Amino acid sequence: MNASYDPRAADCLVDACVAVETEARYRDLPPAPSDRIFAVMENGQLLGIVSERQAALFPDRIFADLLLLRQPPTVAATTSLEQTLARLEEGPWDSLPVTNDEGTFIGVVTRLSVFRCLLQREQASRERLASTIRLLEEELTHHRMAAAVFEATSEGILVTDAQARILYVNRAFVETTGYTLEEVAGKTPHVLSSGRHDEGFYRAMWGKLLSEGRWSGEIWNRRKNGEVYPEYLHIDVIRDKHGQPHRYVGVFSDMSRDQEVQRQLYDLAFHDPLTGLPNRALFRERLTAAIGHAQRTKERFAVMFLDLDRFKEINDALGHSAGDALLQEVGQRLRSTLRESDTVARMGGDEFTLILCGMEHEGDSRTVARKVLAAFDRPFQLADRELRVSASIGIACFPDHGDNAETLMRHADTALYAAKQGAGSRWCVFEPGMGRRASERLELANALRAALDSGEGLHLAWQPQVHLGDGRVVGVEALARWVHPRLGPISPARFIPVVEETGLAPKFTAWLIEAFCGDLKTLLLTQPQDSLQFALNFSARSLHEPLLPDILGEQLGRIALPPGRVEVEITESSLMGEDSVQVRTLQRLHELGVQLAVDDFGTGYSNLAYLLRFSVDRLKIDMGFVSGMEHNVHNRKLVEAIIRMAESLEIEVIAEGVESETQRQMLLQMGCRKAQGYLFARPMVMAEFMHFLGAR
Repeated sequence: MNASYDPRAADCLVDACVAVETEARYRDLPPAPSDRIFAVMENGQLLGIVSERQAALFPDRIFADLLLLRQPPTVAATTSLEQTLARLEEGPWDSLPVTNDEGTFIGVVTRLSVFRCLLQREQASRERLASTIRLLEEELTHHRMAAAVFEATSEGILVTDAQARILYVNRAFVETTGYTLEEVAGKTPHVLSSGRHDEGFYRAMWGKLLSEGRWSGEIWNRRKNGEVYPEYLHIDVIRDKHGQPHRYVGVFSDMSRDQEVQRQLYDLAFHDPLTGLPNRALFRERLTAAIGHAQRTKERFAVMFLDLDRFKEINDALGHSAGDALLQEVGQRLRSTLRESDTVARMGGDEFTLILCGMEHEGDSRTVARKVLAAFDRPFQLADRELRVSASIGIACFPDHGDNAETLMRHADTALYAAKQGAGSRWCVFEPGMGRRASERLELANALRAALDSGEGLHLAWQPQVHLGDGRVVGVEALARWVHPRLGPISPARFIPVVEETGLAPKFTAWLIEAFCGDLKTLLLTQPQDSLQFALNFSARSLHEPLLPDILGEQLGRIALPPGRVEVEITESSLMGEDSVQVRTLQRLHELGVQLAVDDFGTGYSNLAYLLRFSVDRLKIDMGFVSGMEHNVHNRKLVEAIIRMAESLEIEVIAEGVESETQRQMLLQMGCRKAQGYLFARPMVMAEFMHFLGAR
């Protein structure tokens, strides 16, 4: 090994990095004996990196869909190890892409690979130390350039006489210990003693020194200011012509910095830098230990996967700094809720894992789950705002649901997914049927991707919006529908979350705009409409597409439809965003002339400041409030309050889900003028809608 070895990021690249194309799938790759990191490439450019575990969880997905929204930053090939460690500490990632001087991706570094490079550098330092010693012995023996080497070396050196009285020290000795030659001359090295070593230690050291002529090892000494520090010390005996000890030469290097780096490396390798909780590696280590203990003692324990509900919406609405602060608070609250013997770890993102030891019965895990969820009843205080957050929990118990780490983790994750299909703040214990449902969801995602590629099975249904007074059709809303060739009609409540969670949102949005404008072109060519307003739903994820206004404006231009005739419907949570791309997208839609409606108003944040900030044109009262007006006084009061508020802000109101004449009359009395629902018409394909308009 080169004694001057000074590794950089390019020297720490992992061998297990595999380049894959965006359309590749994990299932098609040959197996490997160790965990890999997949570099997802497109046209020779790096799009991001995906871990082995992430890919293995979804083996049928293409790698492009596995890319996380927040990718780790790249580091230059010449970046020092200290700077590389600092970049790893900046975010919740275990690996970083590395680029050369031309910006070309060349590989990946991980905390473990950097740790190995540091160990190699330490070995090189020791070799350099040994080389310095050999050179010093030669120079002292032959009296050549001894003084220059003595002063130039970065390691501390002291020379004593045969009675171990200090004769000379070099500059590095003074800088390390704080003692000058005048202060230690004539004294023994005992002046540096830390008191941490007993007489037996020094007796053994001198015994080996006199018998073998040298000694090396780690030792604790004390600086002049009283600070105790570790050093690596090598002592050589220089003998006279009679073979008797004439001088003792000690060369040492301060190890305190290296030990601090090693401590930081350990923390980075086994703890999450954001929350301080054990990370994935330490969690797996403790889970393996828990399995071994339970097998010996015949005890039971539980593994829980906990995931925050709608965490991405919080990140999008309030920013990543608020999301990080929330994760830290969640970590602290979980630690305070559980016992010291339990393990709370953060696996990444908003996913936490728990190991609950000593569970006598499966019911004990259910009790703990209720206790954990009860901890989320209190709002979280983030800076100047209160935030209420719910969570979902999946539970797998040893040995009922698995006798190894992989099975327990997979089943807890499957139970978590089942819990998240509920209405929030739920827990589920693993059942065999859950795995089948997870597979069905993956099958649904693959089928939807194929449908978007081919266009088969997807279409728009159009639901009229009418004036409550005279029944005139004043607008129409386009609703996405999907008919699977084998499963039949798939509810939007099932496939829209799949779109949002699997990275299909950009492709789905493009299809939605194209289908919307295609249907309108058919309508306007045969039945020109001068007064109808045309509404289209967009998700919060769609608003993160900076080209959305350009695409919509271009498509509307092709059918000669003024943007003012188009209304974009978004949810309340979409308005909460502080993300610059999302805010700019809304502003550009407004500048384009597109109308803005807030869908399902009253079910989310209901923040008036955001209604004014984004110049909202319409509020759509959620059908859940409308359907309950006839029998629920609270619903009636809430609907009336929304209408009054909208009037004061000069914002139009449309009621959704009107299904009875009584509801229509009540809305009219409250001052609502427009509505949609089954009382007037069900959603229909464009041909049926055109016939509906002609008949009226």
